[in-house]
Amino acid sequence: MPHPLTSASKRPDACLLDDDRAAITGMILAEVLQGFRRDEQADWVASSLQGLHNIEPVWDDWRAAAAKLGRQIAANGRRLPLTDLVIATLALRYDHAVLSTDQHFDSPKFLSKTPSGSPGSVNVMVS
Repeated sequence: MPHPLTSASKRPDACLLDDDRAAITGMILAEVLQGFRRDEQADWVASSLQGLHNIEPVWDDWRAAAAKLGRQIAANGRRLPLTDLVIATLALRYDHAVLSTDQHFDSPKFLSKTPSGSPGSVNVMVS
């Protein structure tokens, strides 16, 4: 049986799920589940996401996210939520693309479209 989040249209995110290449971190899971009003809905989504690879920040990721990356971006006149900085830091550490609808990940100062990556993916970059 296909993963409940896959799609017959084979969007890039569906292909990642089918190929067992999608990952999530606890902060994202918490953000997603917080958006549901009913526990039943949140529980269904949580059970659907449970099969994804789980990556969590370690001490050096927190230092890199809050200290280095956050300061670099702030020096360019922009502040980003800690959650986004940690996601970017994890993407850099694992050399992963970020597939997101978050407006912060659309900023050319923060991210750039990947010509060689999957459609809809972005790579983290700091200028």
